[in-house]
Amino acid sequence: MDPIRHLESGLPIGGLVAEILENPSVWNRHRDRTAYYGSAHTEVSDIWARYNHIDNLTGPEFFSGEHESVWYPVVDELPSLKPLVEVVFNKVGGNRLGGVLITKIPAGGEVKPHIDSGWHASYYEKFAVQLLGNKDQAFCFEGSELRPEPGDLYTFDNSQLHWVVNESDSDRITCIICIRRGDEA
Repeated sequence: MDPIRHLESGLPIGGLVAEILENPSVWNRHRDRTAYYGSAHTEVSDIWARYNHIDNLTGPEFFSGEHESVWYPVVDELPSLKPLVEVVFNKVGGNRLGGVLITKIPAGGEVKPHIDSGWHASYYEKFAVQLLGNKDQAFCFEGSELRPEPGDLYTFDNSQLHWVVNESDSDRITCIICIRRGDEA
């Protein structure tokens, strides 16, 4: 099976994109994923919308270990986010919602090749909604890539080597939604 697959186009993103662009202070309130030396994500800006409770940030093993994800206060500044997440959750037949992360790769930036590991990465399936993007930006795997347009929904297997390139002159913004499907939540 292809490690990255387009699912559909035309998701309602206009409100969320406007809220993000009108509130630049929502970016990088938590830099633990992007600021450490050797991270594949050093060129990326993040909005942590949902994950392990921030009070548990006492070390990477504990913070990334098994947990129940919670919404972070930033969602109050992005009121269109939860409805979009609910649309995706229902479309894919979700049983349990995990992390929700919005990433921004600047013009000319990249996410370096890597494989995600840990409990959260292996427990949940990864779905993404492209908020800003164009054909000069690509989500890549060995032997395949996807160049999503705004409003596209896709899924990807982060247990395989992957990277993202932005060879355009504009930001690439993606909402990543982690969902557990099937009988077990």
